[in-house]
Amino acid sequence: MTTTEPLSFGARLRQLAAERGAAEALRFLPASGPEQVFSWAALNDMADGFARALSARGVGQGDVVGFALGNIPAHVALAVAIWRVGATTMVLDPGMKAEGMAAMKARSKAALVIAQTPGRGDISLSDFETLATQQPATEVPDRISTPGKIVLSGGSTGLPKMMCDDRPFTRIPGASWGRVAPRLGFRCDQVQLVCGAMSHNAPFTWAQNGLFEGNRLVLMERFDALRALQVIDRYQVGFAMLVPTMMVRMHDRLADSGATLDSLHALYHTGAPCAPWLKRAWIDTLGPGRVTEMYGSGENTGQTTITGAEWLAHPGSVGRGFETEIRIYSPEGTLLPAGEAGEIFMRPDDLGGRSHYAGPDAPRPERDADGFQSIGDVGWLDGEGYLYLGGRRDDVINTGGVKVHPETVEAVLLQHPAVADAVVFGATDREWGQRVIACIEAKPGTSLDPGALRQFCATRLSPQEVPKQVALRDTLPRDGFGKIRRKAIARDWEAEAPAG
Repeated sequence: MTTTEPLSFGARLRQLAAERGAAEALRFLPASGPEQVFSWAALNDMADGFARALSARGVGQGDVVGFALGNIPAHVALAVAIWRVGATTMVLDPGMKAEGMAAMKARSKAALVIAQTPGRGDISLSDFETLATQQPATEVPDRISTPGKIVLSGGSTGLPKMMCDDRPFTRIPGASWGRVAPRLGFRCDQVQLVCGAMSHNAPFTWAQNGLFEGNRLVLMERFDALRALQVIDRYQVGFAMLVPTMMVRMHDRLADSGATLDSLHALYHTGAPCAPWLKRAWIDTLGPGRVTEMYGSGENTGQTTITGAEWLAHPGSVGRGFETEIRIYSPEGTLLPAGEAGEIFMRPDDLGGRSHYAGPDAPRPERDADGFQSIGDVGWLDGEGYLYLGGRRDDVINTGGVKVHPETVEAVLLQHPAVADAVVFGATDREWGQRVIACIEAKPGTSLDPGALRQFCATRLSPQEVPKQVALRDTLPRDGFGKIRRKAIARDWEAEAPAG
């Protein structure tokens, strides 16, 4: 049964469960142990049980529910249950400490926080699941949440900022994310890989959109590059959303995996700048018609998209504005022409779709007189309107009066055959103001000489961009969405080894 009327996510899951019953909806790949299969009916029953437990805890229309769960089936069902009772989701990092969860509960005025780890929220997931089994098995009416989600920023400088879109949280089947989803290769009734942490908005959003559109989800509890490649072939995955960190690791294991990736019609990537060598490698592997990219933000200030074919004609670009206009401003507020770098301001065609900051101390959006908004990124446009990113405004390293973008240096470091991961930042320096520091994680079984690595950079970068110091680390801390906590690493560096 199809409809052109907007449906809540709860109503849509109930509709699909009635139509498809025992057919597979979700295949769960735990980090260890046997795979688990959930039918449409079973997933809907789980969501109903959770909705009854929420009601038993007094949660209802307009309340906020925080939940800190890993990539497990309960994450998918609980989100639908929250929407089913008309409440608002706030997904939290399951690694967040108890005090952080308490602070986010206070900031959001959440009615309840559910945590996978006991002692970190108001109720543990296991106790919540027990509560669900104790409720009478009655069907829960599907309400409409307004807003549907509180989206959190990365929180690199403290507690995350909260953003929300106050429109009723409904979608039309077949058009769950307007025209942008098909532009990125997303289809209905396909097999979809979910391997990014759903505690982050993009993997969470795409997983739920996939479910809404009848996609069979293959959910990985923990990302593993070799396993992900083999899973794509085994289950004939058609759509996968990745971040560049995942793309690097999968590319490194592609030959060993034996995977053909013939079923993968769309490798869509987002979340961080993609190094040109990495992008080209995946275009060479899959062909330009199967690699897509989107640049945007949780604030919904607008987005750009680019296909593989467009990228080959405009290497390094993240695309042109999609239903979005773009302006570039100088630090003095002067509108800059094509080719000149400055701060990126965007304005979506649908201004009603913008999110607003919420909660205490909510920042005021940085907008010009015409409503173009910045999220703090820098870049430039070429003559055809294609956007190129230069990094975060507040990540730029000023070394001896020269501006260095850490992403540029990281892209070169990741080309070295022995480098598994890299992060670059500026540290206080008496002579230079800031000096360029690189922390490196080596690939297993390799050895790295910092001096040789600096020489490798010297042949590919300007003298100012070459790291003045290279430090080897066992691992580099990335979150579940593959983003590095650059400011936290820089703060730790300054605390442990202050500039002389």
